[in-house]
Amino acid sequence: MDLNKLKIFYTLAGTKSYTRCADRLYLTQSAVSHAIKKLETDLGFNLIDRANRQFRLTRQGEFLSTRCAGIFDCIEETLEYLAQEAYLPISITLGAPVEFGSSVLIKGMTPFLKKHTYVHMDFDLRSDLLPSLLTDKLNLVVDCVPHIHQDLVVIPLLREEYVVIATPQYIKDKKIVTMKDLRGCNLLSFDRNLGWWKNFINALDHNADFGFDFITTISSVRGIINGTLESLGVGFVPRYTVLRELKQGELNELFPEIETLNDQINIYLKKRNYEKKIFRDLIRHIKSLTLT
Repeated sequence: MDLNKLKIFYTLAGTKSYTRCADRLYLTQSAVSHAIKKLETDLGFNLIDRANRQFRLTRQGEFLSTRCAGIFDCIEETLEYLAQEAYLPISITLGAPVEFGSSVLIKGMTPFLKKHTYVHMDFDLRSDLLPSLLTDKLNLVVDCVPHIHQDLVVIPLLREEYVVIATPQYIKDKKIVTMKDLRGCNLLSFDRNLGWWKNFINALDHNADFGFDFITTISSVRGIINGTLESLGVGFVPRYTVLRELKQGELNELFPEIETLNDQINIYLKKRNYEKKIFRDLIRHIKSLTLT
């Protein structure tokens, strides 16, 4: 049996899309389709249920896909072991939200890469990370969005604290002392519905006099921080992103007495990667990073 065609079938079964399979293997869609049909001819039965409008494997296809997982995982583990023994290059792609990836992961990864000189690392910083993790375009993800999937291992990393911020000058100009004083202020948010502010709003007492004058939408944490520094309004961001500005007095924390709700940041990766030493080393390193 042609192992290359079997690999194409295994990738197709995992991605459930001829387009994504072709992209993953750097092939054309017609090459993928031809390989699958040739494999089916060699085997003597269909692997893809073409009577269904959605992608679906036949019973034989499901069985073969399950067995392929063990075969190709074993091959991958063997090649990785040999690569580590010979210090051959290993490529790892990390995924994370933009701010956490740039402020924490990229800034803190140099010691790991100096110790593991055979590792090449790429960073994919954006939202909506799960699809790329499940199709192996990402090897490991750090995210505050909960992901539940049978193929994933979830490792708690830290609780993400949030803080309401403004410049001393803005606080003085708007005479912000109590919660009700926000009614004359501009709030900086990802969205006009204040979904970005939910951890603060949901922590307020039902009798809290919370209001605002205007909302300015800004589509990134760094943008909200810079907007706050320019006295465009009051911001709400993860605390670790403004530690320096708070320490130097460029920004002040508002309403520290409010126990703002926190998000849970987790590490996510496929089960087969979790068993590999290089990923366990990487997880230990990520856990050692400090939010400064």
